[in-house]
Amino acid sequence: MGDAAPAASYSWFDHTADIGLEVTAPTLEALFETAATALFDLLVETPAAGGASGGEKREIRAAAGSGAELLVRWLSELLYLHDAEGLVLRGFEIVELREDRVTGRAVSERYDPVRHRPRTQIKAVTYHQLLLQRQEGEGWKARLVFDV
Repeated sequence: MGDAAPAASYSWFDHTADIGLEVTAPTLEALFETAATALFDLLVETPAAGGASGGEKREIRAAAGSGAELLVRWLSELLYLHDAEGLVLRGFEIVELREDRVTGRAVSERYDPVRHRPRTQIKAVTYHQLLLQRQEGEGWKARLVFDV
């Protein structure tokens, strides 16, 4: 057995009138990227990478007082960009991650009903059952609930 870190992943869990998300990743940066991917997988069905539109790089920033709160703020900012600016984001990359702020990049494109099929409307990323913890030898784990 090698020392390779486990791959990042996410799964959904049932929650009364809401949708729960559990994310595991070998690094905190990978956890933030995977949670962002999961959010947009829930919001819209997008064509496979390499589709008709390549999109453009967009920088995204969020700030907060703690790691768990920062994760909520990061996802809330992404949800805002989707709802208010009509953006579909993919290919997330964390550029800088500190205890109180995160800067990332993603490929963005305008929502197009021909190319993007809506899946689930999310009202908010909540603090309900919020968990962010480092797991000894296994990387990071987060648990979040989305208000739908």
